[in-house]
Parts: sequence; C-alpha cells; structure tokens
Amino acid sequence: MEMDQNIFFDEFKSKLICLENALIDVKNGNNDIENINEIFRAIHTVKGTADLLGMFDVVALSHKAEDILNEIRDGKYPLDDNLCSLFLEFKELISLVVYNVSCGIFDDSVTENLFIYFEKEFTKIIEKNSNKIIDTKTILVVEESTMVRYMIKKIAIDNGYSVLTSDNSFDGINKIRENEIDLLLCDLSGSNIDNIDMIEELRVDSKYKSLPIVMILTKEDKNIKQLGKDLSAKAWLQKPIDETKLLVVLDKLLN
Repeated sequence: MEMDQNIFFDEFKSKLICLENALIDVKNGNNDIENINEIFRAIHTVKGTADLLGMFDVVALSHKAEDILNEIRDGKYPLDDNLCSLFLEFKELISLVVYNVSCGIFDDSVTENLFIYFEKEFTKIIEKNSNKIIDTKTILVVEESTMVRYMIKKIAIDNGYSVLTSDNSFDGINKIRENEIDLLLCDLSGSNIDNIDMIEELRVDSKYKSLPIVMILTKEDKNIKQLGKDLSAKAWLQKPIDETKLLVVLDKLLN
C-alpha cells in the first residue's frame, strides 16, 4: 500500500511540474492552444489523483479550474497574466497539501482558509465571464472528532458548499469573526461546554443573532436539545452523521 501511495505522490509531483512549466510558458508569451491543453491535462490528472487520495478540497477546486480552462479553450476569454499567476499560486497550495499528506500530516486547518480564498477567486472569474451569480455558502464545523469533521466536510464540499473546520470553540469563534459564515454545525454532546459558551457569546452579538446553528449530538439528549432550542438552534444531527439528513438540513437552512 505504501508503494502504491508513493506512485501516486510521484505522479502528483510530475503533473505539478508540468503544470508549472506550461503556466510559465504562457506567462512568457507562448499562449498557444497546446500549452492551454497541457495545463488542462495536468489539472485533470491532479484532480483524479487527489480523489484517490481523499484530498477532496483539491478535487473541488480542480473541477472549477477545469471549468475556467474549458471556457478559455472555447475562446470565451484569454488566459491572461493575472489568471496565470492565480493558477501558479493554486499549484503551490496543491504542492503544500501533497507534501503534508505524504508526510502523514492530515490537519488541514493551515490550508483550508487558502482553499476558501481560491474558491472565491475562481468563482469571481466564472461569474465575470458567464454573467451568472454563483452563491456558494460557507459552513463552519466545530467538532472535536477529526473523523466527523472530515466526513461532514467531504459531504458538504462534494455538494457545492465551502467548509471551514475547527476542533475547539476558541478557534471556532475566531473563524466566525474572520470569515463570512452562513451556517454553524456545532458539537454539543458530552463535555463540550465551551461550545455552548461560544454560542451564547454569538447570540448576544446582533451580527450573529440569526446565524443558523445545527447541533451535533452523540446520542439523543432531551436536555441538550432543549438547551439548543433555547439558543435558537435550527436543527440537530446525531452521530454517526447520516449523509441524506445532513444534506436535507443544509438545503433547508441555506437554500
């Protein structure tokens, strides 16, 4: 298995080098269709390899990059210097993620703000050139379990949402204040008293008084559910998280 993963990582690195070289060629004036096709092929391979390795942030953004490149290949707008620079920055982010995963580092708290940034930048480009408004909602998941955070994030990203995550209330409330969060999924089970304090703090701030909050519970607990209602929580989900129920709740509260 380790040998197989090394093959994937080698393929990743090879395609990232191809991507960088083709983008630099375009920046140097070689803006021909073959270079653009090479950029598309590199990103397409990166997307497929990322999917096999569970890097769903990379998959989602690579898909948007492909949409942009398809428009460029159809002649709808040029691959200009600014767009090349953005793709090169995106390539650096992918390289960082690949390096972290190859070293066994799966904490994406460092990179997820960057993914949100690129998602917004790619969306702006698509909106500008298609005259369509793409309203991507951003969710914050505050949950101490890495596995639960990972699963919720994957499901949400696969269905078109942007996702930030946190494993504690202190970091969570900072992310709420630093970003435009449309919905908070928050673990209120067991010993997560700090998360309750976080919600109480949010509710006294007029800016977050109506922020939709969904409780995550380990088991059905009438007292916790009542507390959630008192804090104006809109819904609750029980672990293990059911994908269908999660998507129904997100759709109801955000769309």
